[in-house]
Formats: sequence, C-alpha cells, structure tokens
Amino acid sequence: MPRKLTPADLERYKALLLHLRMELSGDISDLENDAFVTDGERAPVDSPADVGSDSFAQEFSLELLARDEATLNDVVEALDRIRAGTYGLCEECGEPIPRPRLSAVPHARNCIDCQRRLEEAS
Repeated sequence: MPRKLTPADLERYKALLLHLRMELSGDISDLENDAFVTDGERAPVDSPADVGSDSFAQEFSLELLARDEATLNDVVEALDRIRAGTYGLCEECGEPIPRPRLSAVPHARNCIDCQRRLEEAS
C-alpha cells in the first residue's frame, strides 16, 4: 500500500505542476496563434489544396488547444488540491495514489485501478 505524501513530496509535485502549468500556458498561446491568426500574406485566390491544408492545420491546432486547455485545468485543480490538503489521494477510493503515477501524471485524480475502471465504464 502506498504511503501518504510527505511535505517534501508535496513541494516536489507542486514544482512539477507549476512547471507544467507554465509550459501548457505557452503551448496554448502558440496554438491560439496558429488556429486564429492568419499570416496576412495569403494570395487573393487560394487553390482548393491550399484551402484544405489550411483548414486541416487549423482543425488540428484547435484539437490540440482543447486538449491542452483541459490538461491545464487539471493542473490548476491539482494545485488547488495541494492547498486543500487532498493532493495525492484517489478521488474514487480515497487511498494514496502511488508516487510513480504522480511522477508520470502529477495532475492525476485517481489511482490506476480506479482510473482504469472509470475508463472502462465510459
């Protein structure tokens, strides 16, 4: 059974989460630019292939943007759980989340078994 996180563990995971939040914020800004800003150098008449490529690139950027925004929200909520004293506890079973899982996914809400069950139920 995993042990409860120590204050040093919490500081380490907080630093990981803050770094991840900073990276995601930059990625989101870049993706917003890719998805919503035109370069202003487009020829007056685009070929259908160019229009299709631009449309695909914009759709791809929007999908990445949605994923990164969801992850950023998870990171912010994990930082809130650190402040509340509930970080590292599975939201489903209440048991401590193993450190290797938190190291891989510092914003994890659930232990692997509970997360697996939730995904299978979806």
